[in-house]
Amino acid sequence: MKQITAIISGLVAASAVLFAGAAAAQSCGVTGTNVASIGNYDPFSPSAISSVTTSVTLTRLTGTGGKKTQNVNFYFVKPAGSPAYQIIYDGSNVLYEAPGYAGAPILNVNNSNPTPGLVYVNFGGAAAPDTQTVNFTVTVPAGADLTAGGSIPFDIRYVCKGTGGMTDVSSPQTLTNAFSLNITVLSALQASYVGAALDFGEIGTLSTPTVLASPATYTRPGAVRVASSGPYSVELTSQNNFQLTAAGASTIDYRMAFLGQTRSNASPVFSPVNCLRAGVSGVNLPISVTLQEGGETKIPASSYSDNLSVTVTPLVVAGGAQNCPAL
Repeated sequence: MKQITAIISGLVAASAVLFAGAAAAQSCGVTGTNVASIGNYDPFSPSAISSVTTSVTLTRLTGTGGKKTQNVNFYFVKPAGSPAYQIIYDGSNVLYEAPGYAGAPILNVNNSNPTPGLVYVNFGGAAAPDTQTVNFTVTVPAGADLTAGGSIPFDIRYVCKGTGGMTDVSSPQTLTNAFSLNITVLSALQASYVGAALDFGEIGTLSTPTVLASPATYTRPGAVRVASSGPYSVELTSQNNFQLTAAGASTIDYRMAFLGQTRSNASPVFSPVNCLRAGVSGVNLPISVTLQEGGETKIPASSYSDNLSVTVTPLVVAGGAQNCPAL
């Protein structure tokens, strides 16, 4: 298995805009931001990003006449089918999967104590500071199908209580993409050939008319398997310009079909193709070769052969990237 890894450098960051209240801060809520370095993530590595500490500095919403947010209860939400991320607060996971939020505690605006599985922040009375810092630990499992340079968005489901005349939010609300972990995902790639050898077998008794009359009979299929966290480019070259050769012998023409292009000795130049990300599970790019001549008039040799070289390169940005398995 061939692996090519190109690192996209940069700070791993997380940012949040949390359940802001209504206009003019008539309803309770908070805002918050954070920045934390939690390391590079290689989706092909057997190692996870485990229990990395980060924090959010929360600022409560306030209004005129002493209106303030007194406390909030919330948890994070991930989309159905997401990898097994974890966000740990005060020793408990506070991340649940939509749409059912299985295992999540009930959000109750009258809850005035920390509850395992929820984030509870009490700002206190009007004289207390308007900001608090909340610490979390984040785990990203090994093998998560993350996009290079992408982010991991989470929703937030919350209730909050106001003081000084500020309105409570007692019916649980969900804010989409309220919290986003921006992880430095390595642009990593694996590529290999899969399938039977591209071997025409014994062709010494075949005439060219016989070969040309039955192209399917003399076609050999295979595939190039690619797994990648980002887009990639594919190039191909033929050592003998799509001819099977033997030392001191004549040549035997064949043609190749790959990524929507058909190449032969008459047209040997393959144009590089930019492809959309293949994902961690990978895709197969079909390739086939078809014999164009028989061997009955050729100089006998133990083997006629050619070498096809396929180069698959991860890209940071891929202009005009295509759905390559469909080509």
